[in-house]
Amino acid sequence: MAPWSSVSEVYEYCVVPTVSDSSLHLYSLLAWSLVFLLTTRIVRPPPWLVHLMSAVCGGVVTWGLFGPRCSYMVCLVVTSGTVLALSHFVLKSCRGPLTCVACVIFLIACELWWADPVDWHSIRGPQMIILMKMVSVAFDLDSSSLPKLPNLLEMVGYIVNPGTVIFGPWVSFSSYKKVLQPMSWNLRLLLGVIIRFTVSIMFLLLSTCFAMWVLPDSASKWGLAFRDAFSFRSSHYFVSYLSETSAYLSGLDVGEVSRPSQIEVPRSLVEVVVYWNVPMHYWLKTYIFKPARNWLGIFWAILFTYSMSSLFHGLNYQLAAVLLSLGFYTYVEHSLRVKLASIFNACVLARPCPERCSHQNKKLSQIAVLINVSFSVLAVFHLAYLGIMFDSNSREQESGYSLTHTLSKWASLSYSSHWIIFVCYIMYVLI
Repeated sequence: MAPWSSVSEVYEYCVVPTVSDSSLHLYSLLAWSLVFLLTTRIVRPPPWLVHLMSAVCGGVVTWGLFGPRCSYMVCLVVTSGTVLALSHFVLKSCRGPLTCVACVIFLIACELWWADPVDWHSIRGPQMIILMKMVSVAFDLDSSSLPKLPNLLEMVGYIVNPGTVIFGPWVSFSSYKKVLQPMSWNLRLLLGVIIRFTVSIMFLLLSTCFAMWVLPDSASKWGLAFRDAFSFRSSHYFVSYLSETSAYLSGLDVGEVSRPSQIEVPRSLVEVVVYWNVPMHYWLKTYIFKPARNWLGIFWAILFTYSMSSLFHGLNYQLAAVLLSLGFYTYVEHSLRVKLASIFNACVLARPCPERCSHQNKKLSQIAVLINVSFSVLAVFHLAYLGIMFDSNSREQESGYSLTHTLSKWASLSYSSHWIIFVCYIMYVLI
């Protein structure tokens, strides 16, 4: 049964404690992001002082939230930075792959031998943001989109910037350097911060309070699956909008991090993957998928990309199972819809067709609507099935989920989603 029976009880026993507890953790992040903005954009200090303030403000935020656990983050920066410098000055090539390999080796060593599981699990997010920043700098040097290696102060300011160091989002070094440019102060900036923060808190309350109230534990197993999956997605939207808030407060224009409307009412799983985390999708596509595609081919490059994404998130059976499943799901869905679009000459691809596409049956034709709606319903079903893995009540959440937990969740739903995607694969092969 639900722990609360009325709106007043939800407010008293969940909303108030959740907001109060969250404010204690978020105050430092938002305050120091604002301090960085005010001290570097009202007046125009020299560039070295801007980077120093970024490093100091981000360092204060990080230490306040994680304390001694920051040592893991420092070690990752030192390890990846050393490899980046050696490959830049000695080899003068392969900076991207070598830096990525160094980061992966460090993560595996921490996962298997060095780090305490609970401590490590609590800083996986910031560690992944650091990895993405270091690897993107290395690959950008290889492609010459970054003309020279940033100096030490620039790198530290970029990595520890208070607006992105905790929750992200990932921003390129070139985007970060826009903090050196003059800023236009207007009401739009203030309203943008307020709206994003308000929306983030709304999703936090949906995740922790109202999802449980609307669908209590007495609901059917599929009702619980939809509830747990929605609760997990809402917590992700909370982090996404909070990361937008902190980034804007620190003077970074990051655009959309996530697009809930495209996830809750999806056209396809492919679009869910794209809009789940827009900056990370771009990062994976640019720095992992495209280099791998040249020597692995599309299918294996997709699986390799999802495998690397899983590894960056940590050696976690739960995440690995979900991400690898998503890799296969999206490949099958994309391939099947390409064939259906050709057979029916219809706008039924995984991504929307351009306005003047060559298909005879446009998106509002009966056959296009039927196929697109069918895949949308399937996507919602798959999201509930995959999202049940991320229940917040499990005792294993603090240190990561085991293989037994992972398989037991899907077994309770008879592996139905995997069977459906297998049928879709057979259809793709036969038609």
